[in-house]
Parts: sequence; C-alpha cells; structure tokens
Amino acid sequence: MKRNRFLLVLLVGILLTITGTSIFGFASPADNTVTAAIRNWDYDTLDPHVSTFTQSWWMINHFTDTLVFMRPDGGFSPALAASWEAVDGGKEWIFHLREGVTFHDGTPWNAQALVDNFDRILDPETNSLSFINKLKGLQATEILDPMTVRLVFEEPFAGFLLAISQPGFGYISPTAFNDPANVKSQDKLVGTGPFILQEEIYQQRVTMVRNPDYAWGPDFMDHQDAAYLDKLIWRFIPEDETRLAALQTGEVDAIAEVPSVEVEGLRADPDYEILFFEKPGIGQVYHLNSQLFPTDDLAVRQAINYAIDQETISEVIFQGLRPPSYGILMRPSPYYNWDIEDMYPYDPEKAMEVLDAAGWIDPTGGGTGTRTKDGRLLVINFATYPGFVAEAPAEMAQAMLRKVGIQMNISVLTGSAMFEGAAMIGSVLNSCVCGDSMADIATALYWYCHSDMAGIVNLAHYSTPEIDALIDTAFQTTDEALKDHALKEVQRIWMEQALCAPTVAATMVWGSNSSLTGVKFLIDGTPTFYDAKFK
Repeated sequence: MKRNRFLLVLLVGILLTITGTSIFGFASPADNTVTAAIRNWDYDTLDPHVSTFTQSWWMINHFTDTLVFMRPDGGFSPALAASWEAVDGGKEWIFHLREGVTFHDGTPWNAQALVDNFDRILDPETNSLSFINKLKGLQATEILDPMTVRLVFEEPFAGFLLAISQPGFGYISPTAFNDPANVKSQDKLVGTGPFILQEEIYQQRVTMVRNPDYAWGPDFMDHQDAAYLDKLIWRFIPEDETRLAALQTGEVDAIAEVPSVEVEGLRADPDYEILFFEKPGIGQVYHLNSQLFPTDDLAVRQAINYAIDQETISEVIFQGLRPPSYGILMRPSPYYNWDIEDMYPYDPEKAMEVLDAAGWIDPTGGGTGTRTKDGRLLVINFATYPGFVAEAPAEMAQAMLRKVGIQMNISVLTGSAMFEGAAMIGSVLNSCVCGDSMADIATALYWYCHSDMAGIVNLAHYSTPEIDALIDTAFQTTDEALKDHALKEVQRIWMEQALCAPTVAATMVWGSNSSLTGVKFLIDGTPTFYDAKFK
C-alpha cells in the first residue's frame, strides 16, 4: 500500500512537472518562462516614443534597444550604435551604427531607420512627451552613409549620450509603425531587443518571447547573445498582499514592491530571495502647486515641509527600506546637493510659527483646527495613486499636517489621471505624489523644474529664468564642475522655494523564488531579465 502511494505521488509529480507546475506550487524551470508581477496596472503605453511611466520603461527596455548602453560605472557602451564621436563640444554628434541588426519583423536597422524614428518622435501627432526632450534643439539629421548619421544641435549638447542611454528610449521598426493596419501593440511596436513583444492585454498582462537572433547585449552583462528565458510575462496585480500571495503560491516567479513587513520573513525563507536597489532620480515627493491657492503661499509650502516627518514615514511604514528623502532628488543621484538636507528639519512648532507670521489664523489656538486667512480655509487637495506604497504615507502625512492646522483632502486616482490632472495648466490639485528614477539628472530636473515643461511634467507650475538658465547650462557645458554647480543650484532654489515636500526615497524591493537567478537592476533601477535563468 505504501509503495503504491509512493508511486502515485511520484506519478503526480512527474505529470505536474511536464505541465509546467511543480508539486510545491513553483513554476517549473522546464517551461523556461518567468512571470513577473508588478503593481502598475494603470501604465500609459508601451510606445517608447510616447510613454512617461517608469514601469512602462521596464517593459519597453526588454523589447527595444537604445543607441548606447549606460554601464553601472556611469560610462557608455555600444548598443545600436557601434561607435560615436562628439564635435564642437557636443554641438554635433556622429553615430556609426551597428551592422547586422534587424528589427523583429526583419526590417534592417540602419541610418534611415534611425531618421524615421526621429521623424516620428518630432511629429506633433505622436505626442512624444519624454523622448522628444532628448532631441531638444536638434537642427538637422544627416545620413552620411547607410550606417552613419550626423546630428546637429543649436547649442552644444554635452549630455546627449546620457540622455539617450536611459531605458525606455528605444527604437522601433518603421515598417511596423508606418503601417496603418497595425493597431495592436504587438504589431505596431516592433523593436530589436532580446525579447519580442508578443501580446499586450492592457491591465492584465504583457507577454514577450525570446529573440533567437539577438547578439548585441550590453558588455557589462553576463552574456551578449540571446536571452536565457524563452518567455517573459508581466502580470499586473495592484494589491500588495495579493501580489505576495501569488509569489508564495508559485503563480508568479518574481514580484515588485514586496510589502515592507514581509521582507524579513522572505529573507529567512530559503525558497525566496529579496532583491534590493536604491535608485537615483526624483524621490517620492509631494509636488506643491505654486499657482493655486493656498499652496501659492510660500509660507504654506514651507510649513508643509516642516510638518511632515519623513523619517517616521520611512520607519513606520517601510521599516527603513525606503530611506527618508530630503529634496527633490534621492541621495544616490549624481550631482546630489547634500547641503539642502538641513533646510527643513521636522519641526511642527516651526511650521505653526511660519503660518502665524504669514497671517494664517488658528481658530482654536491649539493647532487642532483648520487655519484661515482672509476668510479662506487652509485646505490642500492632494492626489495619489492606488496602493499601500502611496496611500499609507499620504494618510500619515495628512495626520501630521492636521496637527499644524492644514487640512489635506486625499483623492486616489489612477496613475495616469493623477499625473494628467496635476500637470495640466489650471490644475485644481494643490499636490500629488510622483517620482521618477533615472541617472540622467539634468533631464530629470529639466522635466520637473524647467519652464518648458509647465503643463506637461513641471508639477509645481513654477518657472524662473534663473532655473531655466542653470538647467540649460548643465545640458550644454563640457565643464564638469560647472555642471555640478548648476544642478546643485537648481536643487537649492527648488527647496528654498519649498516647491515639493520630500517623503521617502524610491527603492527597488523585489522578491523572487530562489530557483530564479540573474535578475538585475540597471544603474537607474530598471529591472532586467536579460541575464535571468533558472538554476
């Protein structure tokens, strides 16, 4: 009887392995498929020329390539460009393109394909928000020969390589995007990357399959030819606990944003791995609308900064896994200005003093009622996106602000609706939470602080010629000391004007089953499954 029971269990185990599921619930390496679950079901698009969402770029990075790769040390390696040269301090850039590359539909990668991509990006109908900024000041694009292109800018663009190396800024097949019959993502968005976009079912899953012809991987990865995995599936599970349960039952192989309270438990379990990375770029900050009452009052913006205790938010909500943030940028960012960290220490008494001095009256005298000025209530309308990582800090900040007489009304919107509503000219939102992980700090500050981006990404709706000039200098100069000074000055002015209230840094805290290896993070925190494989 025992022998028969043993044979039955063995047979069931064999059958489950054949069908791609282990008896213990984990996906079997036999099917060579990784399913990764992320929260952001409300991403905007997988079109690299249009997307503004970091999580979209995670996926775009797997089916497209950039002109150059940015190495972990901050240098650059060949990608779709085999080599390049800067002329006149970066006013001209010449790219010698990699031979032998084809898009997934067989279209050759060459100078004409690059120019066709640029034409699409620059076409107003494309509505490119992120990529078009990489071509700011482009005067001419010249095809010197079938595999060589010269770009001419109005002013020196010394940081052009950095700007175009970021994940998400990939190139797609002109044959595919020029065909009006191609309306589905998998038909229209055809890249050159290690994976082929096979299917997108919006808000459910994105499926990618291995590109067997890939042979131009980054020189800083473990290999440079085709990916090890046969298939990569992105699932969208917005609820943190549901996402964790999917990992623990073997429904998925890896998850983003492991709930902080569960990290130590997963670390202690040999069946799982915790993958951690601190990101550069814009932190999880509350952008403050300088054009809308009452956040148009500097005193109100300063009081909000004094009243929010980011260290408590970090420890209580995230167990320190998301460190406190003290400015618009996160600490790992290049050109980070350490001097701004002491500008707004947690000090609710100071917050009330600032409001008192600015004429905001406390009706109770004890800081428990909503303040008023000229008969108008000190109420700020704040928007966040769904999920514990955004909602829980907002609720804690709401309680902190209440103690100094500021009423904060919270609306939970989709990521797209929140961003569009906060960015638009005439926004009725005083604040929203938004971050952006990237190593290209000049571009990050351009997006969020330059007057060109008012109504697009400048969520503080604040514009000054001084900040514009500093950011323009950072793009144009080849003097590293001058660039460092310019970008640090932008950070100082931004916080001096209290145009955002920092909370915590954005970190990558992923969980995976321990049979999966080779999942890595690029320099900006983008996860990559190019080296991933099962043990």
